[in-house]
Amino acid sequence: MYPLNFTEQEALVLSMLPSVIDQVKPLLPPGFDSAYEKIMATHRKEKSVHADVVQQVADVIQMGTPVGPEPGPNYLFPIIQAILSQTSLKVVYHSQGRNQQTERIIDPYVLVPREQRFYLIAYCHQAGQMRTFRVSRFLQVEVTNHHFDKGSFSIRQYMKNTFSIERGQEHIRFKVRFSPMVARYIQEEEWFVEPRLKPQPDGSLLFEVTLNHDREFLMWVSSYGPEAEILEPKSYRDAMRERLERWRGMYG
Repeated sequence: MYPLNFTEQEALVLSMLPSVIDQVKPLLPPGFDSAYEKIMATHRKEKSVHADVVQQVADVIQMGTPVGPEPGPNYLFPIIQAILSQTSLKVVYHSQGRNQQTERIIDPYVLVPREQRFYLIAYCHQAGQMRTFRVSRFLQVEVTNHHFDKGSFSIRQYMKNTFSIERGQEHIRFKVRFSPMVARYIQEEEWFVEPRLKPQPDGSLLFEVTLNHDREFLMWVSSYGPEAEILEPKSYRDAMRERLERWRGMYG
């Protein structure tokens, strides 16, 4: 039945058939060879079409250009291909924090877009756990022949209480008031977290959310300037006041 939609294992078994069938070939009726070739030709055609579609998708997705060194190759195509076929990748990755290059085997699960860049959520065999990789920091990407099973992995569960991409172990409950001028924009934002939004009679908005990391959230709140006021926790409200006083001294 067309389309064939072979799994990787089914395709592998069929491709090995000629090497194991010699003993029974005299018992097969005429036409077996031509029928087999037609099946495999159809499979190869399907794989080619599939690869073309993935390449077209990768081509229309645009990422930002890094500031500084010349940008490297666009590895979106092999990454998307590996995600769809659940195939491991052999990569060379530059860790900005340690300023080191490491070779790794990773199982790519999900691509997450954030601010003109892509992050890859993947299981790292070297670390023995899930890790987040910035795609533009891959120096080499090679698709292997090893297949993996994602099991019951859920990106929603993995990113629970994560505001953007950085994950931590904390449990911080923020409460922020947004002014009427920006309230409607806050209500159309999209996150993995599920904040509680409480519209106020004056048009402002109370925003409550529990997060496992603070840095990206504070940067986002700060981008709204005086239209956003941190109410809780008090320690973060005090830290914001100290930050504003330093800025005032810088520009005063």
